[in-house]
Amino acid sequence: MEPIQETREPQHLYAPSRSSLETAGRRNVSGNSKEPWTTDGWNPAGQDPEYSVIQHGPLLSRVLALVVIAAANLALFIHSHLVENLVILLDFLGAVILFDLLLRIWQASRRTRIRWTTLPVFTGGRLEGLLILRPVLEPIGAVRTILRCVRDQRETAAGGGEAPLEPTILYQQISEIPIPVEQEKLRTLNLAFTVPPDLPGTDLSQDEATYWQVALRIPVVGPDFEAAFLAPVYARP
Repeated sequence: MEPIQETREPQHLYAPSRSSLETAGRRNVSGNSKEPWTTDGWNPAGQDPEYSVIQHGPLLSRVLALVVIAAANLALFIHSHLVENLVILLDFLGAVILFDLLLRIWQASRRTRIRWTTLPVFTGGRLEGLLILRPVLEPIGAVRTILRCVRDQRETAAGGGEAPLEPTILYQQISEIPIPVEQEKLRTLNLAFTVPPDLPGTDLSQDEATYWQVALRIPVVGPDFEAAFLAPVYARP
């Protein structure tokens, strides 16, 4: 691993603020406030990339459409050639919707994820995880990793009004993981970071939220693979 570069110089992060994303209901604030990692939505099976909102609406609409088409088959008890032809047309449409639904479910199961092997991690500890790449990548260089602490901050607007929240990087450490030349395909990658003890932990209960991220860049032929994941780093009790 290449030497780690650290910086504590505040700088804006050009991405949606975490607080603005919470309006979509991606955080559960109920539960034990002394153990926020139990209610912040961590998935031990694997964490999806940040900013990739799973749209359940289109999937639900397809399921409802299939139910309606299945109910329409009851009209076959009416012995009418017109009704039979209409039901056959609807069944064909249902087969197309079913194929699209199964394809979307299959694609959702092949998303790149991080499985955090240490959850939670307290400041001053060691954050470890396993990156699972789907689909498999063929890297042409070292993997660049960035561990950063981000806070959504609101500055006063020019007219005295309320300015929108902007994510600001409070701390980041950058390192590179070399990939062996003989390794043509990258399916999984072990990640490990040492978290400094004197930084704030994740706090999503405030409007100006604080959270940790791990950002990755994997060079490949064509556009590089880039993704950011929330990291379960919390203040030591």
